[in-house]
Amino acid sequence: MEDPDGRGGRRSPRLLPVVTKDVAACRWTVGHMTNPTLTAVPSGWQPAVRADHRQLRRDAVRDIAALSPGIVSFGVMLGVTVVSTGTGRLAGVLGAALVFGGSAQLTTLTVLHLGAGLLAAVLSGIVVNARILLYGAALEPRFRHQPRWFRLLGPQFIQDQTYLSASARTDYSPAEFRRYWGWLGFVLLSVWTCSVVAGVLAAPLLPPLPHLGLVGAALFVAMLVPRLVDRTSVIAAAVAAATALGLVHLVPTLGILGGTTAGVLAAMMSARSTS
Repeated sequence: MEDPDGRGGRRSPRLLPVVTKDVAACRWTVGHMTNPTLTAVPSGWQPAVRADHRQLRRDAVRDIAALSPGIVSFGVMLGVTVVSTGTGRLAGVLGAALVFGGSAQLTTLTVLHLGAGLLAAVLSGIVVNARILLYGAALEPRFRHQPRWFRLLGPQFIQDQTYLSASARTDYSPAEFRRYWGWLGFVLLSVWTCSVVAGVLAAPLLPPLPHLGLVGAALFVAMLVPRLVDRTSVIAAAVAAATALGLVHLVPTLGILGGTTAGVLAAMMSARSTS
């Protein structure tokens, strides 16, 4: 190698600045190398766009906000029921946060108020919440590739509202879904617990409300109607409603579970006949 400085000897290689691109993280970095090379980038290449943490949080808040009218009204109704049935206010609020299932808690309170034993009340709540098993089975692909801690703790947030919201978010990566699901559950838990507290505080100021129990049914109807978009969903909803109404007069605690099971079977048969 020539010696342009005239000092004799071998010239040490000059470090040339090189700009490289970290495709996965979509950011530029500057480094040095002795033998620079050029890497061709395919024409039309664009980095993958990933949702940041703030966007995932906004998505979760937006999804819960869309369902908040039903959540708040149901929570207030439960809080009023806690007071009207003579259940301890603190127990009712703690139950809202720990049970995190309005229909199960309402059923348990009602059965206890009617004079049934504790075991019957607990079993009634478990039966009512059995529909969560169906939600969990439907969400299993979203949890399959998650860390073990998330697979153990994340299902605590499976509810009607979180299932409905998450089922529409199919474009998230596993890490993005994990963050979105955490925010979704946290926001729902906050709105739900505050609604129950509001109902407990407002109960002494309200007149008798004999039709307050219809709020829970109205909540489920409000979540159901936007999903009736094809023949299969309409058949499933109709069969589930008819079965639940029939069972509620025979075995009240099996109304929701029986209706849900019948609706799922009807949907499977309808889908098979149309395929």
